[in-house]
Amino acid sequence: MGLKHIHKTLYISVIVLLLISCSSNQASNTVSPDNLTIDLPKIDCANKIEAYILASDTVSDEGIDLITKWVCVAERLFFDKPSTNWEIVNPIYIAVLDRNNLESAMQLEKIWCDHIKKYHNSGKGNNGYDNGKCNSKQRGCNFGLCLFTQKEGRVTGSSISSNSKRDGFNLFISNSHDLPEHSDSYGYVTLHEMFHIYQYSNLTKDRSYKDEKKIAGKLGTGSDPNVDVPWWVEGNAVFFSYYYYAKEMQDREYFIDKMESSLWAEWQGVLIDKYLKSEKTINEFTWNGEEKKIGYEIGAWFTAYLIDKVGEEKIHKFYSNLEAEGDFEIAFKKYFGIDYKYAVNDFDLFLRKPKTEIMSLLNRIYPQPK
Repeated sequence: MGLKHIHKTLYISVIVLLLISCSSNQASNTVSPDNLTIDLPKIDCANKIEAYILASDTVSDEGIDLITKWVCVAERLFFDKPSTNWEIVNPIYIAVLDRNNLESAMQLEKIWCDHIKKYHNSGKGNNGYDNGKCNSKQRGCNFGLCLFTQKEGRVTGSSISSNSKRDGFNLFISNSHDLPEHSDSYGYVTLHEMFHIYQYSNLTKDRSYKDEKKIAGKLGTGSDPNVDVPWWVEGNAVFFSYYYYAKEMQDREYFIDKMESSLWAEWQGVLIDKYLKSEKTINEFTWNGEEKKIGYEIGAWFTAYLIDKVGEEKIHKFYSNLEAEGDFEIAFKKYFGIDYKYAVNDFDLFLRKPKTEIMSLLNRIYPQPK
């Protein structure tokens, strides 16, 4: 099955990729361990972001155009600052998958694996092929059914599936959405995943995967220090994806509706009821089962709660100074003025207030336009 590059003006990149996978004559594409040159058209609305989209041929041009638009919005919102570590941000590969077409995802994966074997297989700092699932030495993975698909035979969901400092790139897997009814999903999902790149781009030092998760707050902030928890890393990404999407669209009610649904919509039961009945605080919920949904959605409310206390800019100061502080707990207390354990306990008390009082928080952080 054929593949298409996202923009009609960018279709040449697919031809280049096919040549990469089928031919040894790439005189126009050069690579060295220290200086990677990718001779592929990049998203043309970007400034400093070097982003390339590889799309399954069954994904619509409209969907691809939306991803392109929101990547460029994300650049302006998250990365347009002097402190951005571009060597960690770039390059970004965006694999656009058709959620309803398993075969196209498997075909795209073959092209992807050939590409990184050629260009990201040169040792420390640029070894995404050897580190990842494309490498046949990785156990439990059959080639063509491991990275862009799941074991049960479904196309994988949206994620950042890479470590730039180790692999030499950021891989943003973007799942498709039905158009026109779910055009917003292309917006806030793209912002969500690009925010993750922003979060980790602030961590410049070489460290183990475990230590990286610790400083980011993903590991070591729950009741079991050895279990990953989504409340902070994912809660931030969910909140800012809803918040900035609404701001860009000038649709405040969209933000209000999304945040209200995060607590009171029916998710096989109302999330806030499940949370309160659990008698656990938000940092104790894991990625297991329905706990993941609570960690993501109610975690977004924790971010909103914190912004109401200290302001949005403190979140960005936290991230830009996290590496210098060298410790999640120290940085949290310094930039938010409270130990994170006390903060989650205070948040728990907040969620036990009447709905009208909880919802009033949104009016403070996103006021009605005058």
